[in-house]
Amino acid sequence: MTAAESRQQQPIRVMTYNIHRWEGLDGRLDVPRLAHVIRSAGADVVTLNEVINPVHLDGHTRDILSELADRLEMHYAFGASGWTDASPLWSGPVGNAILSRYPLTRINNTLLPRPTATKQRSLFEARLAGGPARELTVFATHLDHAFEGTRMIQLQAAIRHMRPYGPHVLAGDFNTPGFPGQRTRHVMAPILFLMRRAGYRDAFHVAGKGPGHTFPAASPFVRIDYLFLPYRWAGGLRVAHAVGTAAARHASDHRPVIAEWSWPEALTIPASP
Repeated sequence: MTAAESRQQQPIRVMTYNIHRWEGLDGRLDVPRLAHVIRSAGADVVTLNEVINPVHLDGHTRDILSELADRLEMHYAFGASGWTDASPLWSGPVGNAILSRYPLTRINNTLLPRPTATKQRSLFEARLAGGPARELTVFATHLDHAFEGTRMIQLQAAIRHMRPYGPHVLAGDFNTPGFPGQRTRHVMAPILFLMRRAGYRDAFHVAGKGPGHTFPAASPFVRIDYLFLPYRWAGGLRVAHAVGTAAARHASDHRPVIAEWSWPEALTIPASP
């Protein structure tokens, strides 16, 4: 076995996590708790939604994303979604972020279509420049919270953007409920059917363990957080599950989903476009 073949067979763990603007269910901004959730799950790459970066807090500007990455000893990148959020105590731009044990390259942020009276959303991307999944592009998104029609418009644009890419994963909060029985077009939500028709596989449907529910975190009954891979690379999925540790039940209003993936044995790593 060559060194390249050995590298391809090493799995990585990819997590998606809506961190609720850094606030836990107890209202606390607790970076060590979030770091514990991610570290204890063994995540190598993490997409984060509802990231405020930087945070204007109590009259000071704080780079909490950098603090989290430092605790985890990870590389990171942030892409603003195009709007700001605020509470009586804090304010700042909202967006998506990617954390990685491996260097990140080809970082890009694409604004998605914005129908009237909706919030701006984006598709954030970075490519892994090292490790066993080198050349994998990671996309993070957070679709509209209110209307399936708006989500369809946003996702169609995201799919068009991703179509020319080689191996990639799309992860994030899709705000579309998924249940264990949603495996056929007769019961599948429109967003999920669109992903299947476009040639993507839901990591949990391929290799899921347990119920997979992510929301609300304290007592979840539905999954709205997803990891998708194109059919060609979905064969490398080994296991996927929602993280149900005690910390994950309180660190955010969502539970994270994590999937273990390696290059499918029948494929070689494509060259960069």
